[in-house]
Order: sequence, then structure tokens, then C-alpha cells
Amino acid sequence: MTKEKFIYDSETLIKFIHFYCDNKHKNDEKKDGAINLNYNYKNLNQELHYHLCKECEHTLLYSYEKLQECPFVDKPSCRKCNEPCYERDEWKKSAKIMKYSGLKLGFTKIKQLFKLRE
Repeated sequence: MTKEKFIYDSETLIKFIHFYCDNKHKNDEKKDGAINLNYNYKNLNQELHYHLCKECEHTLLYSYEKLQECPFVDKPSCRKCNEPCYERDEWKKSAKIMKYSGLKLGFTKIKQLFKLRE
């Protein structure tokens, strides 16, 4: 995986978990945090900030750790990986978040395209 792909995947991960948390855990107490991006044990001098509930923060930190450890040069999507590294329960939780956010964010983009054409 390239450094650029790693940054893109990290940003996407936070975006999707943020969207899910904002919609599903509206009333839960949330805290601010940040992830210092490290790729191949090198600090990229970039932080990604988040504002999440405790459950979603756990999912984010777990998923980010797995992303950092991914051994593939051409990283497949986790659901298509032949060598899954996620624990089963964590994978189910992450898949649920990605599916929810992917669908909702996809529909948002489609709506925006139609508004631009009006």
C-alpha cells in the first residue's frame, strides 16, 4: 500500500465512522481525539481529528490499528481479503458501519448531483 493510499483509507475510515456515530449515537456522550498518522513506522506529521462516542472510538482505533498492520502492497477491501486480520465481532461491527455510511453518503452525493442539474 502506498503512503497516499494509507492516508486516503485512514481519512475514509474516520469519515464513515463519524457519519455513523453522528446518526446512530446522537445522544451519547462524545469526546474529542486525534490519530497521529504513522505509516511503516514513520510519522507522517499529520493528525486526523475525531469527535466520537466511546463505542465508535474503540471501533476507529481498532480499525486503524489493523489498517497500519495490513501486509498487502495492493490492499484489497477487507471483505474481499483472503487473510482476514479482524476478530469476527469487530469485523461485523465495522462492516455494519461501512455499509450504513457508504449507502447514506452515496445517496447524499446522488442528491447533490441532481440539485446541480436543476
